[in-house]
Amino acid sequence: MTNSDLLDRLVTTLKRDIAPAIDDEYLKTQAFMASVVVGKLTRQLALESGHRAAASADLDALVDELRATIEGYDEPGLRAAYTRLAEQREPAALCAFIEALYAARAVIGESTFDRLRRRIRTCLRADIDRRMEYAK
Repeated sequence: MTNSDLLDRLVTTLKRDIAPAIDDEYLKTQAFMASVVVGKLTRQLALESGHRAAASADLDALVDELRATIEGYDEPGLRAAYTRLAEQREPAALCAFIEALYAARAVIGESTFDRLRRRIRTCLRADIDRRMEYAK
């Protein structure tokens, strides 16, 4: 039995057995609300490994695309930020790359800047959408 299966059973027990057996309205409401909170946690745990894999694949694709684009530009700050992102693959490194991208805007040109910014936003939006999926 997985952790999410165990928590799902707890949610069912709270909703079907515990909450209905409580006479006090405040305590009954608390039991039902606890089932909602645990239900959200259950869904988040169930989706976690798939989301982690998708986020990693998205970041890998982003790093590959960024490399292909910035290779043609001699901008040391942008290259250093890209190298850090490619090595670390973490949010702080992506933030640093975004800062370097804005700093290199004049060097890489407006069209390249806009294309890279849109691509990064697409990756970030997908991450937000995954994080919100369990809230549905």
